[in-house]
Amino acid sequence: MVLHEKYTGASLRIVSLRMGHRIRWTAVWVLVAAWFVAQAANFGGNAVHLVLLAAMGLLVYELLAEDAPAT
Repeated sequence: MVLHEKYTGASLRIVSLRMGHRIRWTAVWVLVAAWFVAQAANFGGNAVHLVLLAAMGLLVYELLAEDAPAT
């Protein structure tokens, strides 16, 4: 089952698979940059590593998400 087929809301119809891919990759880069900044500023202690964990989670989702079948 393709993950995006479960959602039928009108708000998700305007988001293409390509746009979702770009949004996820942009979020990954922003989270990694925020992690580096937080490390450099010594902000957040050990909890700041959760930001990097979130970025890795998005990457794993990107690997496991199935593409829509060609029509």
